[in-house]
Amino acid sequence: MEDYKKEFLDTVEEQIAYKPLRSVLIQELEEHIFDRMEEYEARGISQKEAGELAVRDMGDPVVIGTELNTVHRIQKAPALAAMTLLLISLGFVGAVWMRWSPEQYSNGCLYYIPGLFLLILMAWKGYPFMIRHSKQLLILAGSLFLAGEVLCTQKMLPFWKMGYFLGYFRYFGILLFAPFLILLAYRLRRYQSKAILTAFVLCGACILFPGFYRGYNRDLSACAVLAVSVTGTLLMMNHRDIFTGSTLSRKGMYGILFTGLAAVGSLFVFTGSRREALYQFINPDASIRSTWDDTYNSALIRRLLSETPLIGGIDLTSQELMDYGTGAWYFEKRDPRQIGIYAIYHTEEEEQRFEAAVAKARDEGGLPRYIHFDESNVTLWDILPQHYHNNYQIALCILLFGWLAGAVLLAAVAGFYLMLFACIRKIRGRLAFSLSCCCGICLLMEGILYILGNFGYQYASFTSLPMISEGRISIVVNMLLLGFIFSAYRYDRVEAEPIQGSVPS
Repeated sequence: MEDYKKEFLDTVEEQIAYKPLRSVLIQELEEHIFDRMEEYEARGISQKEAGELAVRDMGDPVVIGTELNTVHRIQKAPALAAMTLLLISLGFVGAVWMRWSPEQYSNGCLYYIPGLFLLILMAWKGYPFMIRHSKQLLILAGSLFLAGEVLCTQKMLPFWKMGYFLGYFRYFGILLFAPFLILLAYRLRRYQSKAILTAFVLCGACILFPGFYRGYNRDLSACAVLAVSVTGTLLMMNHRDIFTGSTLSRKGMYGILFTGLAAVGSLFVFTGSRREALYQFINPDASIRSTWDDTYNSALIRRLLSETPLIGGIDLTSQELMDYGTGAWYFEKRDPRQIGIYAIYHTEEEEQRFEAAVAKARDEGGLPRYIHFDESNVTLWDILPQHYHNNYQIALCILLFGWLAGAVLLAAVAGFYLMLFACIRKIRGRLAFSLSCCCGICLLMEGILYILGNFGYQYASFTSLPMISEGRISIVVNMLLLGFIFSAYRYDRVEAEPIQGSVPS
């Protein structure tokens, strides 16, 4: 019987493509064979004959192995992978091309190398690693985030420089905090409302914390991404009945979710500075004070886009370029003190005139730019907003090649997100779906805020456009989020999740 059984199990094993799962499935089959043998032996059949009958009852080993392979196969998403590679290539080429610009002061394109490596590594091993070490990862994430928040306060004077360094990366820490909140909610899912309230409380605490300076809103856009991704994922988890228990119905859970959403949303108007940021986002033109304002950049971009044709780049005369470069197009009739001052001088007399003009403008309350070009050498690059190489890539595409090219780029981005969420929707595993949904919403919200900013409606600091906008460290963070979605989809059928109802000890 042993040879007969071994031949049967070996034949089944050969049909299973995912090798790490072979031993588990073969062990299960072997247990079924022993159970059937015991039934035959209880009827008085000899052990040898019982073994042969048990193996025979299992059926055709090729059919069984093929069916197991179908159910437990690694899934691939070739269309999404191709679109991802296309967008990464566009971003890399754009970053390399913009290196000539003084605005692109470092080799941001080099960040695509570790970013792509992390994407592949995460897609290969991310989800299996996470489900095996979820508790340890939760502890590590919570400890690092708490330490970063504490060190980002001015009161930690011995660690001031470290706090400033961590404050620079706090934006990305907030983005990565979202999936860990969802992981925590999943591990506490049998407690239903308590799991949701825990996630909302920690999310709210992150949003409420002011960062390095009290009232400083540099990370407000990241907080918006965090709030939407956590809330949206909790809603989808409830829709799929992931929160187990008998105390509350699905409708009751929705009530708690919407109450939590309202509470978290109120934190975005909690202070005067945050209300001002929201007002500038909704009505940027009413908040322009000088050419240094982000709201002025929004008005400038909208004006330039309105003059761009369907096909071909924007065509402006030297006088028009100078008007846009100095800000005269906007401030000439509103506040001439804000118009840029010509800052190129060759003689001592010209230098004295320049300094006198600067002093006069400052005394009168003006904040003009220093202009280092004139009608003989002014270009489009001189008049674009600061950081145009990274923050306005969609708008820049339209300005250089026309609205049709911009529409094609936007269509490619939209196609990527459609493919991404189509894959997420197909994920059957509860934990895999929850975390993938959170990562997907994070990427989507970043893209939405970035596109709105490119059309003149910027909320707080600029987000990045995943894969296209180089953003340096944002490449790494977004590749991690995207790689995890690939990994969760890839191993959805082959990796076992934590036992239903299990919670951290």
